[in-house]
Amino acid sequence: MLKAVTKRFADKSTIKKFEFEFYCDCCGKPIKTEVHEFVTGFRNKVFLNSDEREARAIIYASDHGKAYERANNEARLELNKCEICGDMVCEDCTVYGAKLDGGVCCKACAGKQN
Repeated sequence: MLKAVTKRFADKSTIKKFEFEFYCDCCGKPIKTEVHEFVTGFRNKVFLNSDEREARAIIYASDHGKAYERANNEARLELNKCEICGDMVCEDCTVYGAKLDGGVCCKACAGKQN
């Protein structure tokens, strides 16, 4: 599985939907990504035989992996990478500085640069 873009994330997926939330490495602000439905003929069926359960599990695992990858890439677009420590931080925790030759860092590293 692809490594999460942030140090912490939550998988809030259910059998009906795929939902992920990533957290700013600096302040912990949640970055919510788009929710995707799990669409399969088996989803709403209550009683499944063993072959159907196995098929649904295989399809679910594949779709879950794809949804996680989409969410991870979506979160990456909402965050900035600190050029000093490498943390992924939200816009509120991003510092743009002349001391960094126009680069970016997080609030924690900016405080250490003073």
